[in-house]
Amino acid sequence: MGSFNKNKEIVSVCKYYYDIVNFEIYEDDKIKQNIINLYIEYIFSFDIVTKREKEKLEQIDKIVYKFLTDKRFNKEMVSELSHLRVSKSVSNVVEYVMNKMIEYFENYKTVYTRNIYIPRWI
Repeated sequence: MGSFNKNKEIVSVCKYYYDIVNFEIYEDDKIKQNIINLYIEYIFSFDIVTKREKEKLEQIDKIVYKFLTDKRFNKEMVSELSHLRVSKSVSNVVEYVMNKMIEYFENYKTVYTRNIYIPRWI
């Protein structure tokens, strides 16, 4: 019963959960499928959901949803993830990848907001 309540709480925190797990992916799109699998594994890996974990879950949820729905962000994230190297000393690879996705997202937001296109009226 406890695990059911925990999972219910996690899904209630992750507002894009159903959009993400039901997202239609082309059969050959292994990257999106892997990201969705990592997302599911990651969000359900928490034993207790504290305030800090809720914030992180919300952030990961938003990032994965953006990854699936925003072509520009997807392209940037795929580029970043393709260069990702995980050292042997990393004990939790899923968490490591999720933390890197958060880091890439923060960098993307910074660069994207700096390069907002402002149309010029002639």
